[in-house]
Amino acid sequence: MRMEISDNDIKKTRTFAVSLFAFSVLFSVTAVEAALFLLAGALVFERCQAGELPLLFRQSAGQPLFRLWMFYLAAGLFSAVFALNKGPAFAYLPSDLIKYLCFTVLLSSMRKEILDTMLDFYAAGAVLTAAVGTGHVAWFFSSFGTFYQRAGAFLNPVRFGEVMVIAFAFVLSTALLPPKSWLPVRRKYHLAAIVLIFVTILLTRTRGSFLGLAAIPAFMFAIDSQLRKRLAAWIAALILIGTLAAVLNPHLRGRIVNTYTGLRGTADSPSPGRLETVGNKDSVGINIRMELWKLGFAMFKDHPLSGIGPANIKSSFKTYHPGPLGIQEIWGSVHNLYLQHMAERGIIGLTALLALFGGMFALALKNFRAERNAYTLWALALLPAYFIMNVTEISFQHVHTSFAVFLALAASTNSVIKENAA
Repeated sequence: MRMEISDNDIKKTRTFAVSLFAFSVLFSVTAVEAALFLLAGALVFERCQAGELPLLFRQSAGQPLFRLWMFYLAAGLFSAVFALNKGPAFAYLPSDLIKYLCFTVLLSSMRKEILDTMLDFYAAGAVLTAAVGTGHVAWFFSSFGTFYQRAGAFLNPVRFGEVMVIAFAFVLSTALLPPKSWLPVRRKYHLAAIVLIFVTILLTRTRGSFLGLAAIPAFMFAIDSQLRKRLAAWIAALILIGTLAAVLNPHLRGRIVNTYTGLRGTADSPSPGRLETVGNKDSVGINIRMELWKLGFAMFKDHPLSGIGPANIKSSFKTYHPGPLGIQEIWGSVHNLYLQHMAERGIIGLTALLALFGGMFALALKNFRAERNAYTLWALALLPAYFIMNVTEISFQHVHTSFAVFLALAASTNSVIKENAA
């Protein structure tokens, strides 16, 4: 007996899955992957019921960036074949495939009519996550009288800061180009969200996030002359808020003023006087990263074509750095996505990554030129900031950040599709 589900039920399932994805992508890997699985299931079931499953695969092959994704996946497989340690290399490849499937499922499923629902749930998730992060710092201050605690709700402060930067690009885009149907109360809600998320990012005290945060309004200012007047007012207001936050929070002020502020304990920290070393240097974030970048480049020089293999940095670390680095004996990342690909996947892997990133930006730019709206502005302004944040981290490798970027790009692409083609 063939089971059939009405088109309305499939639409409700798709809307629920997209809403859960958008809400949970900021804080829960389990929930967001469950939402993605449900979304993919609804998509496949819909096409099977219509007898159009082969069409689904043909349409997937015709989607934007398909060839670039295939190049990226093939480059990863090539690197794994020649990896120094093939076990972890091949075990990592499904992660690359999941990223591709996430992008293509979102692109196939996010019909234009559910974009506004996605917007509401993503905004709610962003505000909730930011409020928890800021509340964590406020609780620590009320308990210990110090701002030593960094914001990091559900995630470590670095990843949390990156997630919040993506959300900041979103709320700023919706404030600058709000849907015409919005009531004043909704606009005020997003204006308040900008301030909350901005302060939360500052409280993470994460340099990469600070760079991404600065890049978003700067890039918006450069690409859209029509927004410059409103942007200038927002930039001035945010600078004022940031200055006030730095005056009140000595740890934030130290992070901004002194590039080399790191793990040295302060008088009001839980571990005053703590100091780790790397050789003769303080074990601060910037010095550790420089050491890791040198290590990554050394790996690349030894294996320039295919690299040492995906997920092989950890198993090869002692070969290139016999002693401890900071407070860790072994590191599994060089904290730079581009050097990570050079080290693990060689020049072919790096080329594939840059081609994919270039294709993503070209698609976002094409969408923005087709229609100026909150979705197209979000994706276009977000991507340069995201590329910058990957200079000090490997954000593309993490679900919370990469999935959120795919959400923005899929929403941007589907927002410019005409109703009769959706």
